[in-house]
Amino acid sequence: MYGYTLDKKEGLEEIPVNITMTTERMLEETLKNFPGKTYRKVIEALKAARLIDIYGVENSEVTAVDLLTKLLYLGLPCRHFTDCYLQQIAAGRLTDQDVAVGISYSGESKDTVDAMRAAKRSGACTIAITNFKDSTIGKYADILICTSQDQHFYGNAIFSRSTQILIVDMIYMGLISSDYEHYVEQLNKCEKVVRDKAYEHYRKR
Repeated sequence: MYGYTLDKKEGLEEIPVNITMTTERMLEETLKNFPGKTYRKVIEALKAARLIDIYGVENSEVTAVDLLTKLLYLGLPCRHFTDCYLQQIAAGRLTDQDVAVGISYSGESKDTVDAMRAAKRSGACTIAITNFKDSTIGKYADILICTSQDQHFYGNAIFSRSTQILIVDMIYMGLISSDYEHYVEQLNKCEKVVRDKAYEHYRKR
């Protein structure tokens, strides 16, 4: 497992501490490898997009749905298809006014890479979130977000989700900060819609 060795002699009580420490190291590494210039480019690209397509499969689909949800909260036009064929069909219909976000920890998930290739051929601005700077998905990225500089191809889902969700949260907060009044208004609209889904005692708070 990337960055973590599970010793059969390791006590059960030690695992939570070791997992937490490993995750902390990876999050710190992600911060080092996400320069402010790249961060600004991502925020500006998403804000200007006519449409945002999000691609991801297997473990990375968790991140894709999280990004989709947060962008919808902010009123941004975006979509994510769980079907890989639909992802590629959608990618082929993008224009130079659109943005495609591909999420793959290894950067080698064929379905995600193929969708990103199609999006780039369509003229869309492409953003890749991956752990490995020299991975295949990077070839089709106008903006590359790399969570690590280490080239280990034994990535584990436990840690991939942690770093990917960190990136999504950074993007979410960056968008809000870029136009605070506008996005707070969008969030207030969403709050009114989802509030009815809560129990009565919560709505009265």
